[in-house]
Amino acid sequence: MLGLLTKISDESLMLKYQQGDSSSFEKLYARHKDSLFAYLYRSHVDLSVIEEIAQETWVAIIDSAKNYRAAAKFKTYLYAIAHRKLVDFWRKNKFDYLVDRTDGSGESIVENIADTHSPSADAIDLSMDLLLALESLSKEQQQAFLLREEGFSRREIAVMTDTNEETIKSRIRYASTHLKRILEVQYAD
Repeated sequence: MLGLLTKISDESLMLKYQQGDSSSFEKLYARHKDSLFAYLYRSHVDLSVIEEIAQETWVAIIDSAKNYRAAAKFKTYLYAIAHRKLVDFWRKNKFDYLVDRTDGSGESIVENIADTHSPSADAIDLSMDLLLALESLSKEQQQAFLLREEGFSRREIAVMTDTNEETIKSRIRYASTHLKRILEVQYAD
C-alpha cells in the first residue's frame, strides 16, 4: 500500500514550511536545487554568479515564506524569483558577453560534464554550438526559451517575467526559429 501513496505536492510542502516545518523546506530544496541550477547555468553567467543567484533565490524563498500563497505552482514561484534575480544581475552588470566557464582548477566545465557522461565529440560540439546559438539571442528570448524548455507554459512564463502571453509566444517562436536556422546551417550534411 505504501507504494500507492503519492508524494506530497510542492505547494503543500511550502505551506508546511510556512507553518514552521523545516524538513518540508529541505524536501523542496532537494527536489528543485539541481533543475534551478541547470536553468541558471544555461543563462550563460559564470559559476560563482550562478551559485550566488541560486543562493539568493533560496534565501528569498525563506524570507518570503510567511507571504507565500499557493495561487500558482511552487516551481513557477521559484523560477519567477530566480528570473528576477538573474535580470537584476544583468542590469547591474550590463552582462552582454560570453563567459568562459571553468571550475576551480581551470578545467572546462563542459568538458567535465562531458567526461561524466562520455558522449561523442560530436555531441560535445553540438552542446557548445547550442550554447553559442543561445548566446546570440536577446536575454528576454533566452529566458522565454529556457523556461519553456523547463516545462513551463506560456502563461506561467508570462507571470514569471511580468510580460504578456503574446509577447512570450513571440519570443519563444523567434528563439526557436533563430536557433533552428543557426544549427541547420552548421549541421547541414
